[in-house]
Amino acid sequence: MAQHSQHHFEGNFELIALASFDTTLTCEQLKKRCHAAWWRTRRALPVIGTETDLEQAYFEPHTTAEAAKRWATERCLIATNTSLEEVRQSLIRRPLDKTTMTLVVDPIRGPRGCVYNVSHTLTDLPVYEPVQEFMKQLSRPETERGIDAIFSPDFLLDITPRLPQSLCHAYSRLFQPTPEDLAAAAQTLERAGARYARSTIGIPIHPDWKTRPSHMHNKTIRFEPSESKSAFKCFKQLGISLTSAFFACMTSATAQMYSQGNEEGAHLLFSTNGRRWIDLAGDGHGPINMSIVPAGLWINASDVDLRAKDKVGLAKLAKAIGEAQEEDLVSPHLLALYDQMAPELVKGMVNPSEPPAIARPTLTSQGAFGKGVADPAGGDPMRMANFNTGGRNTDPGVCFALNTYRDELKFNLLFDERFFVLHEVAQLAQAVAGLFRTFIADEEPVRAKL
Repeated sequence: MAQHSQHHFEGNFELIALASFDTTLTCEQLKKRCHAAWWRTRRALPVIGTETDLEQAYFEPHTTAEAAKRWATERCLIATNTSLEEVRQSLIRRPLDKTTMTLVVDPIRGPRGCVYNVSHTLTDLPVYEPVQEFMKQLSRPETERGIDAIFSPDFLLDITPRLPQSLCHAYSRLFQPTPEDLAAAAQTLERAGARYARSTIGIPIHPDWKTRPSHMHNKTIRFEPSESKSAFKCFKQLGISLTSAFFACMTSATAQMYSQGNEEGAHLLFSTNGRRWIDLAGDGHGPINMSIVPAGLWINASDVDLRAKDKVGLAKLAKAIGEAQEEDLVSPHLLALYDQMAPELVKGMVNPSEPPAIARPTLTSQGAFGKGVADPAGGDPMRMANFNTGGRNTDPGVCFALNTYRDELKFNLLFDERFFVLHEVAQLAQAVAGLFRTFIADEEPVRAKL
């Protein structure tokens, strides 16, 4: 489904990962090493060499050094006299042509680093791994001699077990659902679909969206390391997750800014991960790099204050959200139904209906990047200083993406200015951050109760 959305909606869901690094290597050394380093990264992580179309994925082995050099030259780009952020912005504003890694050296401002651009069909949270591996290979002195000096042909018996598989393919190997299993999963999806008919808080879509030009944005709000530490301590004491706590702040900020006061509740959209049902390592059948499953939840306005402004109110709202998140995620057989429904959903993509008047609050919680992972060792000094994600979101919605890198907690907002007023989205982001800081303020914790 992600591939069809990417195809029919001008690169929707394409991912970007960018990292800055500290190294003693000169810019000339990095330029000499980058193609061999990216080719070696492909050997270590074959997903980088995997191509997709609307029907299938395929991988072309490299049997000669010339083929490897052609691929590396096309896929590993060198950018100078620019910045990491400018490269990210240039990439999100045009649909992806092919998977690339851009090495940023001699920057006009900011640090040196790299920017990885890839289809969401191929990966989600493992988007960190190619960036880390590329830096590792850049640190290796032998890559400075080029691909000719290090090349050996791709060996299919080695590569094939490491090529990625889809989540639905893994499900079909591991599960044999009964008619009762599928009927129960269908009821869950029917209940989820009925929420779209109910009145909900949301972000108004610009009435002139049909004539407004597309202009993609990725905006980042960062919290101080001390705030990140306080957040994890606070939520542990309250018995709630970081995700549900942040979702509560999103919900409250949206309700305070846009609620008419007569909505039935809050219809919230989020992504869950297939690892709750399936081992993503693949059990010898290839890793599952794209394991995201779309999900949603409903909070009744009569049950909890959607405009909570203080720590106690936000804790109650977060508790309600955390419980509601699990209601639809009781069965892996939802994956079978998504697979069966795909042809009809694709027809809807090809012939889309009018977007709703509002965008429902949407959160993807990306987790912790770089947790427990050492910087590259065994080569020249090379340290990843910072890491962030981004991408294209051509949907009529504002996607909040929450993640941490080492001790820094941050969230990104991915949206198209065609559908929203830029300063209003910025105002919403600051409201969410303000509520989050209120939530984690250092005071005697109150355990959340409904």
